[in-house]
Amino acid sequence: MAAARRRATDRLAPIKTSCALAVLLLALTVLLTGCAAPESTGRKRPETFSFWPPFPDEPRMQFLVSYQYSDDVEPARSGIDDLIYGEERRVLPINKPYGVEMRDGRIYVCDTRNAGVIILDLRKQETRLMGTSGMGRMSSPTDVAIAPDGMIYVSDAARGAIFVFNAEERHVASFGWPDFRPTGIAVHGDELYACDFVTQQVQVLDRRAGDRRRTIGEKGDQDGQFVRPLGIDVDSDGNVYVTDVIRCRVQKFSPAGELLGAFGGIGDVLGAFVRPKHLAVDDEGVVYVVDAGFANIQMFNRDNRLLMFFGAAGTHPGAMYLPAGVCAHEGDLDLFEEYIHPAFDARRLVLVTNQFGPNKVSVYAFGRLREGHTVQDIATSRAAMESGLAEEYDAETGPGQPAPAPPPPDEETDQAPPPEER
Repeated sequence: MAAARRRATDRLAPIKTSCALAVLLLALTVLLTGCAAPESTGRKRPETFSFWPPFPDEPRMQFLVSYQYSDDVEPARSGIDDLIYGEERRVLPINKPYGVEMRDGRIYVCDTRNAGVIILDLRKQETRLMGTSGMGRMSSPTDVAIAPDGMIYVSDAARGAIFVFNAEERHVASFGWPDFRPTGIAVHGDELYACDFVTQQVQVLDRRAGDRRRTIGEKGDQDGQFVRPLGIDVDSDGNVYVTDVIRCRVQKFSPAGELLGAFGGIGDVLGAFVRPKHLAVDDEGVVYVVDAGFANIQMFNRDNRLLMFFGAAGTHPGAMYLPAGVCAHEGDLDLFEEYIHPAFDARRLVLVTNQFGPNKVSVYAFGRLREGHTVQDIATSRAAMESGLAEEYDAETGPGQPAPAPPPPDEETDQAPPPEER
């Protein structure tokens, strides 16, 4: 009988131990969470707001928030998490972002240094990496485009290929051929548009099969031609906009490839460019052009007329430093409600990547003052903004001067500087 009791006690011992640990953990949870209830991500509502045009003009663009690390998106960890899993956790930095796109609450960032696409899933509050293993492993992703059916296309200039992922972020195909250096890409209908640094043209592909259908433009330094086509987007009518990083010019083509117009040129005045990178076109036909030299985004209408600009180098909220990528996004405004000024009526999101500084992925809202409000309603909470250009740490240029145009490509190798150096 005594032996039977000992055997029963031995069997119950693990259960008692587990119950005791559960009670201890529950008590610690109550104790720690009772002391401080963490916010969802640990980020705070801003106390000052950056608007463009600056006060006293009526604002049309507001800076909302920026991301630099994975824990800017992921929920803040409580004391009990640190107790169970340890205080150390893997924090993924956004190192050298280039192209950017957004869909269904997810921000897709091409990171040339992380050699993959960082996905900031704002609704799930998690961060993922795409294209870092297997047949879909990338080397230097430069741009990302997403089709209406959820298919994701990523250009890799170093690998000379366009990688295709399905809506579940799994690699399903790769498009490319010898001597292909895709930079900017865009999707419209069943076609995929890719700027090619080698042929100095826009390659138009069947986005499902990868077959080349036609080209837009040709090599040269006149309108209708390209030296280094880099950024590209397509408007709702199928018209194609392309930036040339060397000519500092934006050209507009019809769906058939006919030149419809062009604007810009190298210069230090509004409407001109120094280092134009990617561009985006919103649903109303407004064209957003990134300029790394000016450290801003210039906005043009359908008639190629300059509307306004936003951004500048500095330390104020929403400052830019070597911006590279941009996208205009409809929807998902609910994810940023806490950052929008009560007097501002946000209509769409504009995302910008910066290769340096803390604002690696910045989110802005395009809109106008709410009905019944005036600029005085934002006056007391506006941030003190600077209007300087990007500083170049160069003995000849000096700080605070416009960044020079990128060096010309090596004619013998027909290679342009990699994205990290432009």
